[in-house]
Amino acid sequence: MAQTMRMTCKHAPTTITHRERASAFKPVCKLSQDRKMSIANAASAAGRTLLAGFASCIVLTSGAVAAPSVIEGPARVVDGDTLVINGERIRLYGVDAPESAQQCSDARGASYPCGLVSKDALAKKVGSSPVACDVKNTDMYGRNVSVCNLKSVTGAEELNSWLVSNGYAVAYREYSKEYVPLEDAAHTAGKGVWQGQFQVPSEWRKANKRSEVGPVAAAVAYTPAAGAAAANGGDPVPQCANGPAIKGNINSNGQKIYHMPSGKFYDSVRIDLKDGERFFCTETEAKAAGWRPSMQ
Repeated sequence: MAQTMRMTCKHAPTTITHRERASAFKPVCKLSQDRKMSIANAASAAGRTLLAGFASCIVLTSGAVAAPSVIEGPARVVDGDTLVINGERIRLYGVDAPESAQQCSDARGASYPCGLVSKDALAKKVGSSPVACDVKNTDMYGRNVSVCNLKSVTGAEELNSWLVSNGYAVAYREYSKEYVPLEDAAHTAGKGVWQGQFQVPSEWRKANKRSEVGPVAAAVAYTPAAGAAAANGGDPVPQCANGPAIKGNINSNGQKIYHMPSGKFYDSVRIDLKDGERFFCTETEAKAAGWRPSMQ
């Protein structure tokens, strides 16, 4: 009776690195007599084992490439809390700066483009110095959420802390409480946005139905024209990007009513910022602040 052979295999320990190919898998086999398996079957089994080894290596190596833990180089400032370094978009961790189109009120109650102020302050701070960002994770928009340090001859300075300490951003409490003490100190000192009134950036985005990576509308920054006082008194009417500002009046009953430039009472309404009245550039902004439209 013809004898049959049995082939048993064991796998040599394999170490797989990013650069190794799947051929690093090397089966080591030995032959022994067995009446239940033919040589042909043994060869087929060995082939299946070898293919399984190749497949295992492919699966392991396909997930081996990890996102960089540090991104370093010259930085381009996108807005008050977003940078681009070497083509990588970076969102500063734990802080939230006003949006580019966002307006705030200063200590006198006058509106100013706080989002653009934050962006400009960060751009001047960074200048041409290299920035090193320690990546914590990736957000839903594919940005590298990072703690970034400005590198200079005097040492490294964390940009996240600097923004909050100077009132150019607030602590993004939804994601971290780390910068809350710095925010409290800036608030007490009246720095940046804390000099007057402003809407928390995350709430502003909700009110204006924008995501953090949505298209940035033209800034609604406006400044009063020299000597442009209202004809019947009150504070000067500023100019928005789309024309004269909307007047946010508070009537004798305490009702907050806004008047469009085309409205019947627009020219006769006087705005006194010291009394809590406001100017707005969009109806969305006025409604979000609690004003309702005039009936005429």
